[in-house]
Amino acid sequence: MPYSHRNDFPLPANPNPIFYQPFTPEEWCGSNFATEQELQWFRDARYGMFIHFGLSTYKNQDLSWGVCHTRKAPDCGKGPYPDAEWQRWAQEFRLEQFDARRWVEIALKAGCKYLVLIAKHHDGFHMWDTDESEFKITRTPFGRDVLREVSDACHAAGLPFGIYYSQRDWYHPDYMPVDPDKVELKGVHWTLKPGVTQPMGECHQRYLAYQEKVVRELCTRYGKIDIFWWDAAWWGNMFTAEMWDGERITRLIRELQPGIIINNRCSVPGDFDTPEGRLGTFQNWRPWESCICLTTSWSYSATPPKSLEQLIRMLASNACGDGNLLLSWGPHWDGAFDENECQRLLELGAWLEQNGTAIFGTRGGPWMPNTWGGSVHRGDAVYLHITDLPGEILELPLLPRHTVLSARLLHGESIAFTKTEAGLRFVIPRALRCVADTIVELRLDRPVQDLEPVSTGVQSLFSDSTTYGQRVTGVMKEQPCSVEIDLGAEHDVTGVSIEQVVSGKKCAELVVQVSRDGKDCEEVGRATNLLVELAINGYQAGAWIPGRRVRYLKIENDQPEPAALAIGQVAVYGRDIVN
Repeated sequence: MPYSHRNDFPLPANPNPIFYQPFTPEEWCGSNFATEQELQWFRDARYGMFIHFGLSTYKNQDLSWGVCHTRKAPDCGKGPYPDAEWQRWAQEFRLEQFDARRWVEIALKAGCKYLVLIAKHHDGFHMWDTDESEFKITRTPFGRDVLREVSDACHAAGLPFGIYYSQRDWYHPDYMPVDPDKVELKGVHWTLKPGVTQPMGECHQRYLAYQEKVVRELCTRYGKIDIFWWDAAWWGNMFTAEMWDGERITRLIRELQPGIIINNRCSVPGDFDTPEGRLGTFQNWRPWESCICLTTSWSYSATPPKSLEQLIRMLASNACGDGNLLLSWGPHWDGAFDENECQRLLELGAWLEQNGTAIFGTRGGPWMPNTWGGSVHRGDAVYLHITDLPGEILELPLLPRHTVLSARLLHGESIAFTKTEAGLRFVIPRALRCVADTIVELRLDRPVQDLEPVSTGVQSLFSDSTTYGQRVTGVMKEQPCSVEIDLGAEHDVTGVSIEQVVSGKKCAELVVQVSRDGKDCEEVGRATNLLVELAINGYQAGAWIPGRRVRYLKIENDQPEPAALAIGQVAVYGRDIVN
């Protein structure tokens, strides 16, 4: 689940309810958490490596979603390979080029401060020598325990080690968190049939007994485990804590691994939030971590990796939002990483060698992120990450109780600034700026601590072009009570901004629908305010992420007696799709 939300805490503007699992104060306070001291290293780390590797790599497919024909409810759809076929691929596991020490060496040279490895994905294949199944890596021609070797290499190098374990299991015969006979299914969501009190199949209790045994193995056989990364999130009531015995199993993990931190994808609050496939927004009251692909898929893909500029901006954006970046990739079937992908990560590592002081060990703020970039701080130093400044002047509000003493580029010239009644005015000459991220170091008269984040103005949800792309142009066809926009071709549409022009009366309630063919429409949200920014998400690889294939958008008045629309502007955001 991207975010765990305590109901008595404020939500950001225009939250998407799919991304926020609600908890009452009583539920929150009755759950289990790591201490602030135990979370300190994770907050300081800012950047980790996520290694996805398993049976799907045999066909260069993206994890279980790109392979498994059978997906068990509430997951829906079917994969391209018959179950009997993809399950045989285990006998092709030889990993002739696998070297755990080399994997860890790459992570360190890439600047990563921790590593998370897949132990079991939804296909149910175990990447360790479990006692609970024969469907495991040690029963293949390779015959060795990958989890053992990577964990040992991490421990030897002093690199914190995390285990990813998916509760989903489309292979295990007793896995049935949702019994199709007990519920009404609509896509990945369900409602109980009349007279039914819980959705689980009777056999699922046996699956939970198996799950406890393998979790015990993971927490007792592999030395110090720093992170436990679950992956069956709430996603708008798709999964619930009862399906995993969430409170009990997370408490067991803490008992077996004192000091461990646990993510929020066991449908209990957990220690940190996990926005997926997108950068997070500013949140400093609770740790968070964006998991994002190096290429276009979680595991190995032949598509080019993201540019160095993209990676730098992603890392800086997350740090300014007070969060971490967990960058995902995977090796070839033989166990060796792609040289081009390695090179890109080593380039990022070289950048961090020079600029890591403005990333690692910092906290987001004191100025809130905006279209120009954002800020981080440590002690009496504030680092401005300037990624998109149209001119040469950056104006920021004054900080209460703090005075800026000096400003300079992180490794260079002084930066001129003046103080006015309105705030601080910095001159950032274009000739001194870097393409990806210009870092300005400010020194203050006292440490930045216990300071409420200072707003730098209203920021559009869609100002993050890495996640949401650019505005997409289209032809607008207006009717008295509706608007239809034809984008001319399919795009990966990520959001729509709607401005209503209303004078002296209540805003209309607008229904926003999307379609690929102009006929089969699906509602994606409603607009009831003067200005609404609506993210459009698609369900991919078991998660809701920004973007859906769309050509047509329709906006209409949803009143019993609809009046004419009064829309001032509609902006559509998206990324081009390569078919």
